[in-house]
Amino acid sequence: MLLKSKLFLTLLLLFSTLNANDAKSLYKSKCLMCHSTQTIKDKSTLIAPPADEIMVHVKEAYSNKEDAINFMVDYILKPELSKTLCASVDKFGLMPSMASTVTKEQARVISDMMYEKFPRKAYQEKNKKSRANVNFSSLDKNGDGAVSSKEFQNFRAKRNNIDPNSFKADLYFKKVDLNGDGKMDKEEFLQMKNEKTGN
Repeated sequence: MLLKSKLFLTLLLLFSTLNANDAKSLYKSKCLMCHSTQTIKDKSTLIAPPADEIMVHVKEAYSNKEDAINFMVDYILKPELSKTLCASVDKFGLMPSMASTVTKEQARVISDMMYEKFPRKAYQEKNKKSRANVNFSSLDKNGDGAVSSKEFQNFRAKRNNIDPNSFKADLYFKKVDLNGDGKMDKEEFLQMKNEKTGN
């Protein structure tokens, strides 16, 4: 009986290790080319948001792990603007569907690994501190009581140390401009900020 227990535990440990390695190799072969897992100082070299940034937004939107993973699997296979959580969609565009190269099960394995490993603590702390300093007047540079798409892009470019001309679209701005009047008022800003900070 003791031998069977030891054998079962050994097989369980082996399976867990293989599964973890499988998740890492899947991420490396399917995601890493675009989504860095390292801290990147020169963000102009990025072609997609890093894993830390993705997971900050996912965990803000979905506090339950299973809901977060279900969202990620769905987004990996069928990305749509209406599902976008990251403002970086304006710089990088909408990611292509991975449905032709990743199975639903592989997407689930990758998503589970990302949920467990990201965002890293140092990134989380830096991000929290950076967001704490954001207020409406820091975006409304001309003081007219509304934030234009251009002001929003300039603010984000400065905050992320990237060229404001590198933005390809203002898709995220359209998402936070709730009444569709082409500008973000203080109420829309506060709603966006509350969604981002979980207040």
